[in-house]
Amino acid sequence: MLYFVFTIDGDWKEYFELKLKDEERLPKEGVLLDLVQREIDLADKVLKGRFIHFIHTSPLARDFFLEKNFRKLWKDVLKNNGDAGLHCHEDYYYQDASRMKKTISAGVSLFKKSGLDVKCYRGGFLGFSKDMVRILEGNKIHFDFSCEPGRFLKHEDTLIADWRGAPEHQYRMSYDNHCQSGDSKVWEIPLGTSQGKSLYFEKSSIEDIEKIALDLKEQSIENKIDIVASVLSHTYEFESVERIKNIEKNLTALKKYGTFINLKELEKYLWKNGKGSFPTP
Repeated sequence: MLYFVFTIDGDWKEYFELKLKDEERLPKEGVLLDLVQREIDLADKVLKGRFIHFIHTSPLARDFFLEKNFRKLWKDVLKNNGDAGLHCHEDYYYQDASRMKKTISAGVSLFKKSGLDVKCYRGGFLGFSKDMVRILEGNKIHFDFSCEPGRFLKHEDTLIADWRGAPEHQYRMSYDNHCQSGDSKVWEIPLGTSQGKSLYFEKSSIEDIEKIALDLKEQSIENKIDIVASVLSHTYEFESVERIKNIEKNLTALKKYGTFINLKELEKYLWKNGKGSFPTP
């Protein structure tokens, strides 16, 4: 069987426009509330509410998305078959274990104070390091969605992400090498990938997406294995009606090849198949 997890990183376009002054890059509450509601509406329409919104936190906007009006939206997501995760953008410090440990622990604490449980994580720019495995595990985060197999990204001389050699299907991560299977309690759910393309909506055409899904489906059948693949979009993609229609078209196309699931269903699937390493849901 082929399963998909639809994920949306809660980033806004001005955040990435570094030539702007910091005050000009700040998120605008009214705009972002509207965009997140569009996410919820689309997921409800196409996937019966199944998606993960990864809540942005960064030095620019540390707890902005956990303020009162956003907390109501996240609780609506959870009530409607969806999930919320932690998404840290840390100004390229992804290999700084001390900083990342402090940031993630503080993020988990803020989530809990807001009435939210944190079960999943994705690094900004898909940033990650082997130290992150123990950091996530120590914060009882058992699912990571940072892997795009083959991705290698640096900012000037600073490494952000190195996913070269990572498995293309779900795996429990090694403590010693996040690109290898191991016995940690953290599961990696990579972006669906085939022949150098991935289910990263912003970078892939509908033809790419169909080809990737077909390849994954064939791998599942030929190898008699279940595959769980993540699918990536961003909040800023919900600014235009045309882009929302494209996302809907992509999701509808993927449904021809596999089944969309949420975190609770993923957790039950892994436990049922004797692969769980966390408490029974």
